[in-house]
Amino acid sequence: MTLAVLSAMEVEMEQYMERCAPEHSTQRAGRTVHEAEWQGHDLILVQTGVGKVNASSCTQLLIDRYDVDAVLCTGSAGALNPALDIGDVVVATDCVQHDVVVDFLGLPRGQIPFTDLRFFETSPSLRRGAAAVTLPEHSIVEGRVLTGDTFVEDAAHRHQLREELDGDCVEMEGAAVGQVCAMNDVPYLVVRAISDHADGTSDVDFGAFMQEAARSSSEIVLSLLSALEAGEALSAPGR
Repeated sequence: MTLAVLSAMEVEMEQYMERCAPEHSTQRAGRTVHEAEWQGHDLILVQTGVGKVNASSCTQLLIDRYDVDAVLCTGSAGALNPALDIGDVVVATDCVQHDVVVDFLGLPRGQIPFTDLRFFETSPSLRRGAAAVTLPEHSIVEGRVLTGDTFVEDAAHRHQLREELDGDCVEMEGAAVGQVCAMNDVPYLVVRAISDHADGTSDVDFGAFMQEAARSSSEIVLSLLSALEAGEALSAPGR
C-alpha cells in the first residue's frame, strides 16, 4: 500500500524523517518528495508548506504521480473546543474551509459556491484506526477540523467559528487536502495535535509547544500505519 504523509512545517515532517529513514528523495514542483518504508507500507513524505494552495497542489501531485492509496495530513492546530489542551489530538471526522464566506448568495460558511461541497468526510477506516491509538499523557478525540488561510489568534473569532461550524480545532491545510481527495475518490485523514488555544495567547503557545504537538500527531499516524494491514481496503471520503 502506498500512503502519502503530508505536513506543512519542517518541525512536523522531521518526526517522520527520523523514524522512517527515507531511501530516495526527488525534487518535484518545488518540493522534496521522500520515499520511505514503514511496517510494510510504501510512504511518500512531503513538507507541503503552509496554506491551502500548497496543500492542495501537493496532494494532486502525489495522486497523479505516485498513485497513492490514501493521504494523511498531520501536524498542529489551534484549539476551538475548550476541553482540548496542549498536546491533545483531534482525529478529523470531517473538514471544512472556514474562510469561504459568500453571504450574498445566502450560503452558509464553508459552502463552495455553485457546488454541493462543504464538509469533507475523512476515511472511516483510517479514522477508527487512529482513534484506537493511545497516548500516555494526552487525549485523542474525533472531531471537526476547520481550515483557512489565516492564523486564528483572536478569542472573538475563535468563538464565532466554534458557534457557526461546531469545530474542534483550526488549521490551514486539512480541508484543502480533503477537497482534492474527494474530487479524486482517494481516502484521506487529518490528524492534528493542539499547539495553541487560538486566542490572545496563540503566538506564545504556538512557538513554545510546536515540538510537543508534532510529536503527538506523528505518534498517532505511525501507530495507525503499524496497525494497518498492507492489503486493507480503505473507504474513500464523502462530501
